[in-house]
Amino acid sequence: MFSLRLRLVGLFLLTALVVAAVITFAVLRFSSEELMHLIMEGTDSPEEAQLMVDEYVGRVLLIGAGVAVVLGSLTAWWVLRRILRPLDRLTAATRAIAAGDLETRVPSPPDPELRVLADAFNQMTASLERGEALRRALVEDVAHELRTPLTSLRGYTEALADGVVEPTPEMLRNIHEEIERLTRLVEELDRLSRGSDMRRPEARTAVDLGALVTRSLELASPELARRSIGARVDGNDPVPPVDADADAIGQVVTNLVQNAARYTNDGGSIEVRLSADDGQVRCLVENTGIGIPEDELPLIWERLHRVDPSRSRASGGAGIGLAIVRQIVEAHGGQVGAASANGRTRVWFTLPVALRAAT
Repeated sequence: MFSLRLRLVGLFLLTALVVAAVITFAVLRFSSEELMHLIMEGTDSPEEAQLMVDEYVGRVLLIGAGVAVVLGSLTAWWVLRRILRPLDRLTAATRAIAAGDLETRVPSPPDPELRVLADAFNQMTASLERGEALRRALVEDVAHELRTPLTSLRGYTEALADGVVEPTPEMLRNIHEEIERLTRLVEELDRLSRGSDMRRPEARTAVDLGALVTRSLELASPELARRSIGARVDGNDPVPPVDADADAIGQVVTNLVQNAARYTNDGGSIEVRLSADDGQVRCLVENTGIGIPEDELPLIWERLHRVDPSRSRASGGAGIGLAIVRQIVEAHGGQVGAASANGRTRVWFTLPVALRAAT
């Protein structure tokens, strides 16, 4: 396909050739012999013959000029319409983007040069839209990451203030660990703003998953006790350490436990099972209470999805906890899964066994 530039050059050349052809045709239509014949028959003097020639040439030039003006005007109108219409669309789309409509796109023009411009504009708007989506997702993730330790701290302080539990060295250590965890989150956010990866591979070590589960249940114990929810770890057989970032996987376990507690009926139960098979450690969290419809099970890992849309974010969560769980687990080379039936919901994840443990 020829470029717009070449087609414009060709079009103007064609217009010039048409005008020249019209003039040539007009001249040839009345050849010099025929002209002399007409002059000899119709005039009696050279002055009259010259006047007739001048009139004839003027008529031919007038016809040619008129044809050239008409064809040139039509050509200019077509060219301007073909070029300015995509530019008008681009101007309107730019104003829409400036007004905040990042979903605006412009259609692809037929001309290669204008098509390159339209494609570049569409790529720019797509990048802006992705950037805005990532910004919103980051804000939601940060809020969720900060909410988890703050919820634990609030549970402890409320339990202490109400006299439900007595302060113990172990409880104070847990509170201190949550404060340290908040500090690490802030530091990680600072690294993230500088372009650092929050889940660096070099930060992974051999992690005792059983210890993380025990600690998460202890952190949730004030809330579970208030609602008379029983919680236990099924099985006494230890599992091998996993290759993981302890803080990240601790966040995963805490999210699953808190998610189970959120949807467990008062007086219900939460059970955690750990098992190892074929180089993988599996952590399963099972709870009684609100079940998940089968057609929604694949959707619970999606950002902002909530099984019960009637729940507010204050009572039902922001709908990003399990999305964060999947993101962290898959970044560690693991997998996630869920099932729900007969009033019991099971959510699990797997992680590879640490190489040092396997050898």
